[in-house]
Amino acid sequence: MKKLMILALFGVASLAMATEMPASYKKCVACHGANGQKVAPGAKGGVTIAGLPKDKLLADLKGYKAGTTDNGGAKAIMYGQMKNVSDADIEALADFISKLPAKK
Repeated sequence: MKKLMILALFGVASLAMATEMPASYKKCVACHGANGQKVAPGAKGGVTIAGLPKDKLLADLKGYKAGTTDNGGAKAIMYGQMKNVSDADIEALADFISKLPAKK
């Protein structure tokens, strides 16, 4: 049992080191979860953001910032969340989210 717990802790620590959460992701946690595997309010078809391709994430996040992305869901919330996020933070967010393990 001890060995299992140690292995589990090692796995969590490895994931945390490999994908360090950017500060700008902290406001995303409420709807998307710390690991991006939570279905956000209004998400179509139960889709989660973890593991999405970086180019799609960049396009969506930049579109939310510009107020042009219209993929349904809670777009008004996302417009407000992304309004004051820098391009560098958008890049960091897309990189981080794309590396999260997708929900199985």
